[in-house]
Amino acid sequence: APARRAFRAPARAQAVVAPPAGGDSEAPKPRTEARREKVSPLSAENAQPVNIKPKGEPVRIKIDDQWYDCAGWAKAHPGGERWIHFFDGRDGTDVFYALHSYGPNGSTKALDRLSKLPKCDPPPAEELKAPTPSEYATSMSFRDFRVKLEKDGFFERNVFKEVWALTQVVGLYVAGQYFAYSNPVISTILLGLGMVQAGWLGHDYVHGRGPICDAFRYMPTLMNGHGVEWWSQKHSMHHTFTNEEHLDNDVMMEPFFFLRSPTESGRPDHAMRKYQHIYGYPLLSIMFWLWRFHSLESAWRRKDKKELALMAINYTWLATCMPWQVAIGSVFLSGFIVASLVSATHQSEEIMEYGEGAEYVEGQFRSTRDADTVFGPLETWIWGGMDTQLEHHLFPTMPRYNYHKLRPILQAWAKANDINYRISPSTKIISDNFATLKRVAGEA
Repeated sequence: APARRAFRAPARAQAVVAPPAGGDSEAPKPRTEARREKVSPLSAENAQPVNIKPKGEPVRIKIDDQWYDCAGWAKAHPGGERWIHFFDGRDGTDVFYALHSYGPNGSTKALDRLSKLPKCDPPPAEELKAPTPSEYATSMSFRDFRVKLEKDGFFERNVFKEVWALTQVVGLYVAGQYFAYSNPVISTILLGLGMVQAGWLGHDYVHGRGPICDAFRYMPTLMNGHGVEWWSQKHSMHHTFTNEEHLDNDVMMEPFFFLRSPTESGRPDHAMRKYQHIYGYPLLSIMFWLWRFHSLESAWRRKDKKELALMAINYTWLATCMPWQVAIGSVFLSGFIVASLVSATHQSEEIMEYGEGAEYVEGQFRSTRDADTVFGPLETWIWGGMDTQLEHHLFPTMPRYNYHKLRPILQAWAKANDINYRISPSTKIISDNFATLKRVAGEA
């Protein structure tokens, strides 16, 4: 595997920026050119690249200081071919280390594959989608910061903490099952909380790398009916292009929710928009049902026998081992809790126009806010690590139990690099989210 080097932030004026095609007066092309047939929470479709080159032409991506020709690798890329074309002509270093296995986070699988790709020269100026000087300097400093965190053990998994997290999930499921017929209300609450914690833990497993995460990767499919492959595709888009129009499904929720007015987004209006602040939070409870629907549809379309078998076990358990009211109620409750929390830390933040999206590091700071929990350890436990949303977005393969320890260190790094680190009390974040729904409801 290629050795990783230490990075030093250069002077901001030293970055090389691609000139706009056609002269200074012409706006540069979007860094990520994409198309999308449908925009709806009911559609599992993700954005697809439009800049796919003819066979035989190089697809150049920069990782660290080296350009690679990924044309021959695109179809074999485990995450799908589209990701390779999204980054044609771009520096993909920060995204690569954020989402892939590269050594310190438990596995070297992706880095080993990278080392076998053919190296190439940089693309011509008209194909280069380079960062701005500010983005370049921030990214270089961030890479140094990541290396330091690796050396300090932030990416190492603690077996005892992993066992404790799984024990809590199993305990809630067992307790909920115990009360299923004798006390359905208690059972619904316990199973709902169990599904919430299973969702957070499964989220950690799917992002994570190494033997522990590999062993439990399909836990959310067994316990919550959530397909890993469908979710990974959707969620990786969200992480890579956070709050970018046309790319991040999480900010395109029409007709259920409008985070921008139709005159601003260009998408069709709906008569119910004016009431979205009234029905919005209750409607969030359907999220886990939507995830189940898309997971089942995706697994069936791909003929994924493993996922289909695990989903069958989950649905059989719900259908035969508890009253139907408990089964349905627990899915609604867990969906409401998770949706209320995960949406709040992004949806009232900056939404970037299509083609305007920043490079990875600066983009996360612009689109994500941490929550400072105000009701003590129980609230922090319910958040499941998502109160440290910015830490998670920057380091998704890091174990979530290290995020709170990382928070003050990241705040100090952001201050030293003149970056706005956003954090608010959790109550303020929820109220801001409601205010956003209400404001957009009243716009023309």
